[in-house]
Amino acid sequence: MHKIFKKLVMAFTAKNVISDKKVEEPSSAPLPNLQLTKGEVETLLMMIKEAHFKGEHVQKVYELVLKLQNYYTKIP
Repeated sequence: MHKIFKKLVMAFTAKNVISDKKVEEPSSAPLPNLQLTKGEVETLLMMIKEAHFKGEHVQKVYELVLKLQNYYTKIP
């Protein structure tokens, strides 16, 4: 499992994405609990794997993938 995710994280490329919008930091307001199934997390990770990101977004996407991976490993 770990090898799959390592390949996923290393599969990012930093081209073909044009964005003029600034990514806003999350607000400090409490959010409702988000419950995702294993299949939903797998789908998100696969979609991220096949997407292309600009260099300025790679760090944020990397951090998001780490959170998703940790969440995935805790799903019963």
